[in-house]
Amino acid sequence: MLHTLIGFFSLTVLILTGCTGGGSDPVVAEFNGVKVKASEAFAQVKTRLFDLEEEAYRTKEQAINEYVDQKILEMEAKKQNLSREQLLDKEAGGGAAAEITDKEITDFLASKGLSLTDKRIKKEDVKEYLKFRQKFEKQQQYVAKLREAAKVKLLVTEPESPKVAVSVEGQPTWGSNKAPVTIVEFSDFQCPFCARAVPTLERIKQEYGPEKVRIVFHHLPLPNHPRALPASLASSCANEQGKFWEMHNMLFENQAKLEDADLKEYAKKLQLDAAKFAECYDKKAHMEKIETSRKEGEKVGISATPSFVVNGVLIQGAQPFERFKEKIDRALKKG
Repeated sequence: MLHTLIGFFSLTVLILTGCTGGGSDPVVAEFNGVKVKASEAFAQVKTRLFDLEEEAYRTKEQAINEYVDQKILEMEAKKQNLSREQLLDKEAGGGAAAEITDKEITDFLASKGLSLTDKRIKKEDVKEYLKFRQKFEKQQQYVAKLREAAKVKLLVTEPESPKVAVSVEGQPTWGSNKAPVTIVEFSDFQCPFCARAVPTLERIKQEYGPEKVRIVFHHLPLPNHPRALPASLASSCANEQGKFWEMHNMLFENQAKLEDADLKEYAKKLQLDAAKFAECYDKKAHMEKIETSRKEGEKVGISATPSFVVNGVLIQGAQPFERFKEKIDRALKKG
């Protein structure tokens, strides 16, 4: 019966485990004499596949770096007739550690949204952690010097992001429309990882300026963050009065306080027309625009925040400045 059905439909599906021609777009299946290319079969999952490939690459990259660092340290330690631990202590851990000041403790806690008023936090514990971090950073700097002297080069190939075409029309924008590099951000105001990306974007603004880089914001409030959508509405209402980015920063700085009263208070702090803002917010005037942003993300396979598209190249997660710099510099070279 099965053979009869297959014969009736003249259906033959061949799943291939290797490339069968087509260069960078191989044939991955056949049916009824029709060849199916990878670009066709994987169109709806290309960003997910890229996530998996990039995760595998980052895992390999970390393993390689850890192995190389260990070997470089062993070679240098042998040269100086020391153990690896003795070498690190001599070059990066020796001498008295700089005293950790009360201000450093306060500033560190503030950067995490914490303070010593929380009874769970003990000052001495924070001081010990900062001493440990200070020593660790010195060791990392020393290892970086050894790597530079050894001319370390990684020979694994980073996966190429699928080209992502995103509409930016009508979205909040920082920078010149003529800037050669456009960074499109999909973000959620209640997402803690999105908040971590804010300092990175600020550094990009400072180091490249509005003539080289344009930043465009797309709203992607996630369903598990109940105050993300109201925050997006508030930022859109602030945008009406020319203060989107000021509201953007205030919302990320106050992620634990995004109730209606909080959002209206932020509008007052930014010296917006309070009545106009309240009317816009209460009517949910920009709901359609936010939904358009969500659908734009869905269209290109973006469902997690933060996600960025740098001149068509996808970067997902709160990545360090260096990741963005690499993509931006490459785009600038291409012109």
